[in-house]
Amino acid sequence: MSSDAHLGDTSERDPLYDVPPEQYEACSHPRRVYLLEILTSGTDGESGADRYSLFDLTTELIQREDLDVPNGQARHEVRLSLLHNHLPRLADCGLIEWDAETGVELVTEPQLCPAALASLLEETADGDADADSDETDTPADDELLQRVVDPTRLRVARLVHESDGSLSLDRLATALAARDSIAPAETETAKIELHHAHLPALDAVDVLEYDPDAGLVDATPKTDAVSLIP
Repeated sequence: MSSDAHLGDTSERDPLYDVPPEQYEACSHPRRVYLLEILTSGTDGESGADRYSLFDLTTELIQREDLDVPNGQARHEVRLSLLHNHLPRLADCGLIEWDAETGVELVTEPQLCPAALASLLEETADGDADADSDETDTPADDELLQRVVDPTRLRVARLVHESDGSLSLDRLATALAARDSIAPAETETAKIELHHAHLPALDAVDVLEYDPDAGLVDATPKTDAVSLIP
């Protein structure tokens, strides 16, 4: 039985409205998530400085990602990816300043929580380790983030988290429409998009359970982790 009478009723502005679009893209790759988590942790080994050397960041990322290659190769590959991909992307969206010689410094706190995203990745990795070796359909970390780090899907996860019991598709669409202040005709469009796109995508990575025949959505353990991201 669904219990969601006051779901989505709020006068507070949804913080997801204030997230710049480029930050969603920045947080859609595991290495950038771990990089931002390191930079927002406020520690830098023994020095305690706010600026991280490229060497130290590379070392921490190798430890976080547990790469299955020799250390020298891992260090080379991670360093190149930072120099030519991840650091420029984070700088372009105004989150960091960096230089290959002087290191990397966080200049703006990301509005999507890197620690919550990292926790989601680690929870998924722990689940993979406990799964049978014959199971091969578990999504990679980058696919997980690409499916989850989306403004509508993050709102969906939070609404499902707030719901007491199963949540109907109709009620979920209505709650989303109320938060977005859209017209009734657009509520039906939102319902169609939920049914065909957003809910199947989140169900595929176990962020929620969606029964398309019954039109019901239920939380999973990962729903709680995702609800902490915005």
